[in-house]
Amino acid sequence: MGRKSKHIKNLTEEQKSSLQKGYSHGKSPLYRRKCHCILLSHAGKTPSELASFFGVSVYSIRVWLQRWEQHGQEGLKLKPGRGRKSKLELDQAQHVETVKTLIKNEPKNLTRVTAQLEKKLGIEVSKRTLKRFLKNLTTDGNAFAAD
Repeated sequence: MGRKSKHIKNLTEEQKSSLQKGYSHGKSPLYRRKCHCILLSHAGKTPSELASFFGVSVYSIRVWLQRWEQHGQEGLKLKPGRGRKSKLELDQAQHVETVKTLIKNEPKNLTRVTAQLEKKLGIEVSKRTLKRFLKNLTTDGNAFAAD
């Protein structure tokens, strides 16, 4: 005997319209898929049908349904703090000042700058990471104007 098929049984009109809005205008594609999944579950689709429709495992569908039941629409949203943390932080003054001084000394040789960063800060970064940091530094405010 298998598991009892799980469905979202009762949705209020307000919840339906909120899910429809999330499905059509949500920021993240995953959030839109989760909203769509809840609506289809309410329409009577089984978790296995939903899993094949969305191309995920049945376990993922059950987690989505469980989060909906426990936390409502907030449970479908992605939580902050996912992904790899950056090696160089804009909010750390030591990182910013060290990069600024090294770039002023070696403006045309990022290979040397990355080697000196490793010596001074103990952080091994690639040229590409350094370029991204510099780009964020200049878009955050005019980084080299006040010096």
